[in-house]
Amino acid sequence: MIEHNNREDIPQKKYRLAIVEDRKPVLDTLKVFFGSSSYFDLRIAARSFEEFTEAWKNEALDVVLSDIGLPGKSGIETTWYIKRRMPEVQVVMFTVFENKEAVFQALRAGASGYLLKSTPLPQMEAHLMEVLSGGSVMSPQVARLVFDHFNPVVGKSQYEKTAQLTPREIEIMTMLQQGASYKEVASKLFVSVDTVKYHIRNIYQKLQVTSRAELILKYK
Repeated sequence: MIEHNNREDIPQKKYRLAIVEDRKPVLDTLKVFFGSSSYFDLRIAARSFEEFTEAWKNEALDVVLSDIGLPGKSGIETTWYIKRRMPEVQVVMFTVFENKEAVFQALRAGASGYLLKSTPLPQMEAHLMEVLSGGSVMSPQVARLVFDHFNPVVGKSQYEKTAQLTPREIEIMTMLQQGASYKEVASKLFVSVDTVKYHIRNIYQKLQVTSRAELILKYK
């Protein structure tokens, strides 16, 4: 977290910031906060894609904080435009939505972060600094959406899939999770290594995983 009272942390040159937000009360609040920031020089405050692109013609920028739900072209389209024109400019989405598809569209467009509008302003400032230091930031709710997308086998579905396994497959799966090698599994079950590999292929297919690491991660 940025400490405003630590003068040693304040950069000699401020980062050039643009904000694209269609709701005037929200934009005014952001203008007041970032207008007095020790870290950012607010160069552009626009309420639409068109207003932003018109103002950007004569401005150099380091980072853009953009709403998704803009009138006309969306914040995602704005991100595509920015990254095509000047890839080094960082873009952070700023929205009330926690929609998984919108998150991935924004990330595919080149956004470096996705923050909810409920994020306190000092934290927002700190997150922008993280992005400019090479990081990628997300509000906790958004990060959970992303986590759930890459770890879809939870709750009931997990038990439904493991229920498809035979008792022998469950036994082998348990030994794999405990770190046993194929040879150790074969020796303990008095079967060949090829038989163990056959069962493992079936386990992976039924549980829709491709490696021991994925098996351990999804089916603890």
